[in-house]
Amino acid sequence: MTFIDLLVGIVLLLLVIEATRRVVGKPLVIIACIFMTYFFIGGFLSPPFRHTRANFQQFIYEMGYTTSGIFSTPLSVSATYVFIFILFGAILEATGAGKMFIDLALRAFGKYKGGPAKAAVVSSGMLGSISGSSVANAVTTGTFTIPLMKKVGFKPQVSGGIEVAASSSGQLLPPIMGAAAFLMIEYTPYTYAEIIKSAAIPAILSYIAILFMVHLEASKHHITGLPKEALVSGRKTLIQHGYLILPVIVLVYFLVQGKTVPNAAFFAIILLLVLASFTHRLRERFGAGMLVAGGVAVIAFALHYFFAWRLEVAVMVTIGIVVALLVVLLQRGFHIQSAPVRFGLRELISGLEMAARNSLTVVVACATAGILIGVINLTGLSAKLPTIIVNFAGEHLLLALVFTLIACLILGLGLPTTATYVILAAMVAPALVQMGVPIMAAHLFVLYYGILADDTPPINLPAYAVSGIAKSEPIRTGIQGFKFDSGALLLPFVFTTNTAILLLPEQAGMYNWLEIAQYIFTALVGILAFVMFIQNYLLVRLTIIERLLALVTALVFIHGSSMTDIIGVFLFVVLMAWQVIRKRNSEVEKDHELNKQ
Repeated sequence: MTFIDLLVGIVLLLLVIEATRRVVGKPLVIIACIFMTYFFIGGFLSPPFRHTRANFQQFIYEMGYTTSGIFSTPLSVSATYVFIFILFGAILEATGAGKMFIDLALRAFGKYKGGPAKAAVVSSGMLGSISGSSVANAVTTGTFTIPLMKKVGFKPQVSGGIEVAASSSGQLLPPIMGAAAFLMIEYTPYTYAEIIKSAAIPAILSYIAILFMVHLEASKHHITGLPKEALVSGRKTLIQHGYLILPVIVLVYFLVQGKTVPNAAFFAIILLLVLASFTHRLRERFGAGMLVAGGVAVIAFALHYFFAWRLEVAVMVTIGIVVALLVVLLQRGFHIQSAPVRFGLRELISGLEMAARNSLTVVVACATAGILIGVINLTGLSAKLPTIIVNFAGEHLLLALVFTLIACLILGLGLPTTATYVILAAMVAPALVQMGVPIMAAHLFVLYYGILADDTPPINLPAYAVSGIAKSEPIRTGIQGFKFDSGALLLPFVFTTNTAILLLPEQAGMYNWLEIAQYIFTALVGILAFVMFIQNYLLVRLTIIERLLALVTALVFIHGSSMTDIIGVFLFVVLMAWQVIRKRNSEVEKDHELNKQ
C-alpha cells in the first residue's frame, strides 16, 4: 500500500465510524472500537482469544479495500435487498396504506376490550413486515394509535410500549420480515420461500402473545373499546384504499416464483406508483386521466419492444391502469364520496425522502457491522467463538441457548435489527449449529432475540421515538415495550428444541399435520401461561402460588416431549380452574356486599 492508499483507508474508516455515531448512536461505535482494539492487542491476550495478526496496514487494507470489511456482505445486502424494500415501504406509506391498515385493524378490533391497542398491534405488524425500520414503523403508526390508546384509558408509557413491541416484532412477520428474510438468504442455504414458511408460525404465535398481553392489561384496568359509531366502515375502507394491498401480493408472488429480489420489488413499486397516481386522477378528471393512462401504457410497451425493457414492467403498468379504472368505477357504484389519497410529485418526493432517511440507519449500521465481521474473520474469532460457547456450555443445549440469549440482548442494544442479525449470524449462530441445532432454527433464534434487543432498555430507540407522541418518559416506555414483547420470550427455546413448528424443508415428511398441530397447540398454551406469569392476571390477580405455577407450566413446554406436554396441559387446566373458582368467589362476595348495602 502507498501512503495515499493508507491515508484514504484511514479517512474512510473514520468517516464510517463518525456517520455511525451521528445516525445510529454510540452503542455500535463502542462495540466497533472494542473489536478494533481487540485486533491490535490480541497478541497480548491468553488463548483462546490470542492471535498474531495485528498489522496496521493489513487492517486498513482489509477494512477499506476488500470485501472482507466495510464493503462485505452486510453492506452488499443492504444495497441490494434492504434499501429497495425500505423504498417500497416508504412509497406505500406515502400513498396512505398505513392509515388503511390502521382503519381496518380498528374496524376488526376497535370495539372489543382494549380495542385500540389490539388494532395498533395488528396494523403495526402489517406495516412493520414491509418497512424494514422499527423506529419508522413505530412513529408512523403510533401517530394514530397512541392517542386512541390513551383515550380509552391506557397509561402513556403503556401506550408507547405496546406500539414499540408491535412495531419491532413486525420484522419477524412474513412476507418481508423487515428485509431479514433476504439477509438470511445470504447466511443460510435456504430459499426465500423456505425462510418465510419456517418463520410464519413463530411470528403468528409471537403476535398472539402480544395481543394476549394487551387483553390482560385491558382486563386488569377495566379498559373498554371504542364505540361502534366511532369506527370507519370496513367495506368503505377496502373500496377506497384496498387496491393498495395489490402491490404487496404481487411482490410476494414474484418472490415465490423465483424472481430476483430487486426485480420483484421493482415490479411491485412500478405497480404501486401507477395505481396510486391514476386512481386519484381518474376520480378527478376521468377523460384526461384515461388519455394520460393510455399514453403511459403505449410508452411502456414501446420501451419493451424497441429498447428491450422487461415485459413485466409494461404488464405492471397495464394492470395498474386497469385496476385503477375498476376502483374508480366501483367507488362511483357504491357512492363513495371521499376521494382516494392524492399521490403526485410532492407525495413521491416525500416518499423518496422518507426512504433515504430510513435507509441511512440501516446502511451505516451495516457498514460498521462489516468492520466487526472483518475483525472476527481476520483474527480467527469466527472459528474460535463457537468452540468457546460449546465448551463453556458443555453438552447442555439449554445452557448454550441461555448464553446465546444473553449475547443477543447485549450485542443488539441500540442497533437496527438488520445490523444485529448480521453480527449474531456471524458470531453466535454457528455455535448453535455446532451443537446440532438446524441452521434455520439457529438463525431464527438469533433473529428473534436480536429483535427483542431493539426493545431492551436502556437503549431502546423505538421507545425514544414514540415517547414524544405518548408524552411519556423514554426509559419507562422502553420497559413497557420490553414487557409486551416478552410474552413469547421462551418461544425460540421451544422451536429450537422441537423444530416441528418450523416446517423445515430437510424434515419434510418427518411430521404429519396432526403432530404439527399438537406442537403448535402446546407452544400456544406455554405462551399463554408465560403471559399470565408476566401480567400476574387472568380472570383475577394471581396469587404467588398461581404465578409460580404459570411459570412452571411455561417452562415445562420447552422440552417438547409427549410426557412434558401432558404435564404442561394438566398444570394449565388446573391453573385455569383455580382462576375460575376464585373469580366466582369474588363475584359472590361482591353480591353479598351489595345486598348488605
